[in-house]
Amino acid sequence: MPKANSPTTVTATGAGDLPRSDAQVRAQGLGIPLLEAVPKNIDKTILSIIPEDTAKKYQMAVFDRKDDVLSVAMVDPEDFDALNVLRFIAEKERLGIEVSLVSADVFAELLKAYTGTDRALEEAIVSLKQDQASAVQIKEANTHESGMPEMFQDAPIAKLVDVIVKHAVEGRASDIHIEPVDGSYRVRFRVDGLLRSTLVFPNDVGRAVLSRIKILSNLKIDEKRKPQDGRFRIATETKTIDLRVSTLPVIDGEKVVMRILDKSNNMADLDRLGLWGRNREVLTRKISEPYGIILITGPTGSGKSTTLYAFLQILNQEERNIITLEDPVEYFMEGVNQSQIRPEIGYSFADGLRSILRQDPNVIMVGEIRDEETAELAIHAALTGHLVLSTVHTNDAIKAVPRLVDMGAESFLLASSIQALAAQRLVRRICEDCKGETKLSPGMRRELEAARAALPAAELEAYGLDAKSPLKVYQGKGCEHCGHSGYKGRIAIYEVFEITNEAKVIITDRKGNENELRQEAVRQQMLMMRDDGLLKVLKGITTIAEVERVTEGSLVDEE
Repeated sequence: MPKANSPTTVTATGAGDLPRSDAQVRAQGLGIPLLEAVPKNIDKTILSIIPEDTAKKYQMAVFDRKDDVLSVAMVDPEDFDALNVLRFIAEKERLGIEVSLVSADVFAELLKAYTGTDRALEEAIVSLKQDQASAVQIKEANTHESGMPEMFQDAPIAKLVDVIVKHAVEGRASDIHIEPVDGSYRVRFRVDGLLRSTLVFPNDVGRAVLSRIKILSNLKIDEKRKPQDGRFRIATETKTIDLRVSTLPVIDGEKVVMRILDKSNNMADLDRLGLWGRNREVLTRKISEPYGIILITGPTGSGKSTTLYAFLQILNQEERNIITLEDPVEYFMEGVNQSQIRPEIGYSFADGLRSILRQDPNVIMVGEIRDEETAELAIHAALTGHLVLSTVHTNDAIKAVPRLVDMGAESFLLASSIQALAAQRLVRRICEDCKGETKLSPGMRRELEAARAALPAAELEAYGLDAKSPLKVYQGKGCEHCGHSGYKGRIAIYEVFEITNEAKVIITDRKGNENELRQEAVRQQMLMMRDDGLLKVLKGITTIAEVERVTEGSLVDEE
């Protein structure tokens, strides 16, 4: 099987569409494999190594990558011009090439895997060259009932935006970044928490794309000096996607970030979230209480809102009046009264919370406690018989107490109202399609075994682990299903601090002394985030590197 930087070692006789048996004979004669069907979930990033136009012209396309070797399907593996192009690509990308024979029918199916980005971009550039005044026409055009300009709905720019969004959704992206960089515009997708570049286009196209997005989001096209926020909705073949849009003036122009809000992925499945063991038991017990405050802490993008939405879906019963204050409203929930704050008109979290208390609520969700007034109102709401769910930006669960005290909250009121504190981070899941056991050095194995032995037996049992079983750790090798990253999807790691009677005394008498609270955490056998991460490493869900990336310190000290 040829595998080299130069694919010219492949020789063959004949080309074109052959019956399956003939194709097999031909592939055997060439000494190369036969691609009998298009692989599922081809990574779009490797597909783009050979652009769509080039793929059509030379009847060849990339369909897989393993380490530094590209797998390329060719209808005619002895096409001299095509082989020269492959040689150029191999040298440019510094990759090896493994050629497979493919029939014309299968190759036609393979071409469908292209997203159409290249074609949409080319059409957009041609359109702008033909009509530099298109932006003015777009703005002045008549609109349909949908609010979209008639001519703009079929414009090449509209198609380009549509392709970008669909590509992001297919690639499991959570955010789309479109930003000016060195005289052009760059598109990046955030997939599993990490940004990846996907497309670069000229300045003119970039500005037109931003105008299109502003129109979709009902924003002012000519306002480029200050940030704007909006949202719009698109329908794919299988579901409807909401996009939250934020624009920001930067030195070279404007940047736009679109958060993809896929309601189908926001399911109240605590198992799917990664909330297990004692952490789950404490929080599910506390959200069943009729009143009190439950706080989720962590940095931006750590999944706090998703956890709160999961709790709300559990609590969402006809007999309960649930009201939320959010900035912004990310997911629309049937049966829940959701209100978006607007600080620019004087409608803040504090103002909204003050009004909510006159709406006879049972459960209140406040997007974030940012100041003393909001903290005082949340405490007052909890003390007067309401269950309050909210978030605070701290690095761990226990730090939320001194943070609230610093805001000006009275410690004795805080001790009486707060029920539980939780902190979380998101780690990437190992791809199930390419997961395999990884070897550990003797030193690391000893460290992991010691760490496992120190974990509570009840937690090991809750996670389906046995302290006496052979220790196994996994990692992803990389495949087309995960974009050769070894990871696919994310899961949260948690720590939950229960406000016990002992903790209430510390908060009241010691003003929430952090050291004493940490001693109380040890006494109640609180599972730290790193420990929850370790359990998920031992469970084969994530890797040591991922847990160390999002938490302080190292899980193990390798010798």
